[in-house]
Amino acid sequence: MKRLFVTIALLAAVGCASSPHQQKTPPAPAPASYTPSYGFEMGTSPVGVIPSAMLHDGARNKNLEISIEYPTRGTGPFPIIIFSPGYGGSSHGYEGLISYWTSYGYVCIRPSHADAGALKDAMADLLAMRRDDKVKNDRRRERRPANAELQGKPRPTPTEMIWEKEREPQWRDRARDVVLILDSLNDLEKDYPELAGKMDHARIGVGGHSYGAFTSMLVGGAKTFSTPPLALADPRIKAMVAMSPQGVAENRGLTADSWHGVKVPAMFMTGTRDYGATEAETPEWRRTAFDHSPEGDKYFVLIKNANHMTFTGVASGLGEQYATTREAPITDPRTGQVLNRSSLDDPRAPQISDRGTFASIRSISLMFWDSYLKDKKNAKALLDPTKYAGSVEFVRK
Repeated sequence: MKRLFVTIALLAAVGCASSPHQQKTPPAPAPASYTPSYGFEMGTSPVGVIPSAMLHDGARNKNLEISIEYPTRGTGPFPIIIFSPGYGGSSHGYEGLISYWTSYGYVCIRPSHADAGALKDAMADLLAMRRDDKVKNDRRRERRPANAELQGKPRPTPTEMIWEKEREPQWRDRARDVVLILDSLNDLEKDYPELAGKMDHARIGVGGHSYGAFTSMLVGGAKTFSTPPLALADPRIKAMVAMSPQGVAENRGLTADSWHGVKVPAMFMTGTRDYGATEAETPEWRRTAFDHSPEGDKYFVLIKNANHMTFTGVASGLGEQYATTREAPITDPRTGQVLNRSSLDDPRAPQISDRGTFASIRSISLMFWDSYLKDKKNAKALLDPTKYAGSVEFVRK
């Protein structure tokens, strides 16, 4: 296993100038470069959008809404990326990621899982529980001395509440949504003529964020040792990207053996501020998905200052910013270096993620897709641990 610190910066060959008569040997080839293929800007193809397409699964008697983005320029067919959103996310989220990948020559499909829009309900349930707790505590105070200690279990976090409700049937249903898309590619090309000749059915990747990372890992070969155990790998998947993945966790049915079946190339991405439902759900915990995967084209990426929401793009300057009382870091978009302060106080405190950090996520994930869905040699060269030093931890095995 090799460790790598990646700096998103231009790589340039440095040599001494000489005249044609003085030059006795050909110049060394320039090292692989982020530009133009892996710059922070959008790719060269305009993005076509089918904002809402409906698929029907007769076996489950279920309709699944999806959105599709495709390149309008260039010769197809293009590789396909199916991206599963986090809990409560819909087929219209993660636009900053999806449009970027599409502009570089990918057909990207996002499903709206059954939990789409459910995050508001989870928050409402939490508020109701807290109001109920307050009433109960007030009643205890009326019956007990003022100095008596109040007994009771700690209130669950919103994420803990979600994982109490989302269990094996829901995990299986999400994975089957991805399989339904795979089974429906021919029908989509017939129903939407703009997709004719655009989709390469032999080059398919699956990705996801948070709960979507869990979904993508299941389809990519991970197993749960729950009741019942789930083994939902699909052989049509050729590569996988899991953003903010879950690590070993009893309430997800994930053990150290869960990832032994992940045989496809896989990239696990997290950030130094990517914390979960409990104190134990740290970036180091998320890394255990990588640690327990078998060797062979496996990558772990730790983005400095990235938090859980950074991967959505909504706090990157590419979408709506969420409320924070803390100063946002100002980062050099080339190096990821924080310029306005040497350190950030509380790693669990929410922060507005800067555009450069999100751009690093997009660029590195595109390198991976290009390496394993397009077999681009220069992209795979950029995943070589010997080439970099910098601010993003990058590990390969």
